Amino acid sequence: MKASVLTTVLLIVLAASLVSAQTSITLQSITNVTFDSVLAGGSTHTVTIRFDASGAPAGRGYLTANGFKIYSPDGADWGSVQGTALGSFSGLGWEHLFVSHFNKTGGSAGYGLPLSVGSGNTTGRDTVVVLLAGVNSAPGGGMPAGFNSSALTIEFTSKREDAGLHICIDTCQRAPGAAWEWANADGLIQPAWSGKRCFVIDCCSGRVGDVNGAGGDEPTLGDITTLIGFLFLGDPAPDCLAEADVNRSGTFESPPLDWDDVTIGDVTLLIDYLFLEHTPLGDCP
Repeated sequence: MKASVLTTVLLIVLAASLVSAQTSITLQSITNVTFDSVLAGGSTHTVTIRFDASGAPAGRGYLTANGFKIYSPDGADWGSVQGTALGSFSGLGWEHLFVSHFNKTGGSAGYGLPLSVGSGNTTGRDTVVVLLAGVNSAPGGGMPAGFNSSALTIEFTSKREDAGLHICIDTCQRAPGAAWEWANADGLIQPAWSGKRCFVIDCCSGRVGDVNGAGGDEPTLGDITTLIGFLFLGDPAPDCLAEADVNRSGTFESPPLDWDDVTIGDVTLLIDYLFLEHTPLGDCP
């Protein structure tokens, strides 16, 4: 009876130590984002995920299995999704390291087979999961207690035409193998997650002037050509009014910005910026 009670107490103490360990996974950063939540539409965004095992019980190594999903709650599209294990994590001497991609299109259907890269969202209802998992059977192998570094990047491309829509990043446990745990022979740790993050897409981010959406926020001769085509040759309007109003003569307030605010003055300012006085361009409204 005493042995049974002692065993129970030890198990409770072990469980408590694992649960209380200060371990976490956080969305550390994302590129081409402004105001902490606005995506520069048409840009490639790199999300960096950080693993912090500094509070894990010392002297142990952990196998990892953590899934992250990219999705849109309101129908935004994106380019292909690519997850990559970073050197600080991949260099831990894993026997097997997996960065697997799974796709689910709409409804409650299951996720597809692992792919080398997640396809783009072409239906407005896709979800892409990136699973980072490491396996090492050697005693003490795997991610060491005390590890605290960037472990994974997830890269995707937003679309300018989806301005006003959202792309979100969260954890996922539904895809095959996408558990949320770090494990060793003594038990499991379920690291805290910094939480779901949603980003709104803006067709104009950074500076104005990338009229054709091909410059990555750096205006080029092609932007001048696009403006001239729209103003004088009957070409279709560019896909981002705020980028085309290069001299920021209009306003989104009262009266509202409209295509009448795009004039020869915007062409003149772009020419000046690129070839004459290089007058700095203003920020997006």
